[in-house]
Amino acid sequence: MNKPLISIVSPAYNESDNIRRCHEEVARVMAPLLGQYDYEHLFGDNCSTDDTLAILKEIASKDRRVKVLSYSRNFGAEKSGMTLLRHARGNVIVSLASDLQDPVDMIPVFITRWREGYDVVWGVYENASDTWLMKKARQSFYHLIDHLSEEKTPKNHAGFGLFSRRVIQEVVMLDEQNPYTRGMIACVGFPSIEEPYRKIGRSLGTSKHRLGFLMEFGMNAIISHSLVPLRIATFLGVALAGMAILMAFLYAWIKIFNWNFQAPGATTTIVIVLFFSGVQLFFLGILGEYIGAIHAQVRRTPFVIIREKVNFDEP
Repeated sequence: MNKPLISIVSPAYNESDNIRRCHEEVARVMAPLLGQYDYEHLFGDNCSTDDTLAILKEIASKDRRVKVLSYSRNFGAEKSGMTLLRHARGNVIVSLASDLQDPVDMIPVFITRWREGYDVVWGVYENASDTWLMKKARQSFYHLIDHLSEEKTPKNHAGFGLFSRRVIQEVVMLDEQNPYTRGMIACVGFPSIEEPYRKIGRSLGTSKHRLGFLMEFGMNAIISHSLVPLRIATFLGVALAGMAILMAFLYAWIKIFNWNFQAPGATTTIVIVLFFSGVQLFFLGILGEYIGAIHAQVRRTPFVIIREKVNFDEP
């Protein structure tokens, strides 16, 4: 009887300092499990500018369990991760960042939870090395997503976790052009559990998740899984229009009984005009984000172009 296959997927971008150790740590953790399971380790090189791809090819030439996808350009972290999920063949898939800030030793724990009947094991970290401002920003983001989205995703989940084959099959069928992977996994359902762990500080290399990436990631998460911003715009527009009509009636009533009454001067008028103009531009921007998401989905530009495959059986 064939042993269950565990697929471990690790996106990589300029991780030449960590990539060997990532492979070695996964091999170390999986070695005691080889009597029960087989495994493959998929790396996706997001067009790195350092030696990451060369190192991956060297590792793959010595270890057939290691498979490498090389992309034609940097398509972003979410698309890179989703492409790896599409190519994984395992009964379960473990998502593990190649920077090793998530503990590899949690993989057997995740597998145990899968054996207990859970299709999704969310790794949730209990600590973070972020600055006070970044911690508050993350907390605000999770709080906002929790209230805006119908699908609940765990707080402090950074992508590290285990997902069964049937979950990934449903996620891939969603065919999102700009995927928000954790939201898509939450959307399809199935039994899930949160498994806490402690993050490990990055010892080598630098983080690729800068402020610009986090802002784009957060906006995509909101736009992809919630219509609440559009509804807020509608309700606020109705409320402001009603307020304007009420003020017009109030001003007319006052003028009837006091013809000499003068409305506030130019300063107040400018402030009111600027306020309403700001509100309009803000919600036009939100509307533009939704239209942009629709445009990207309709255009169907290449999701990811794979330049090279290493150790894959198919051409």
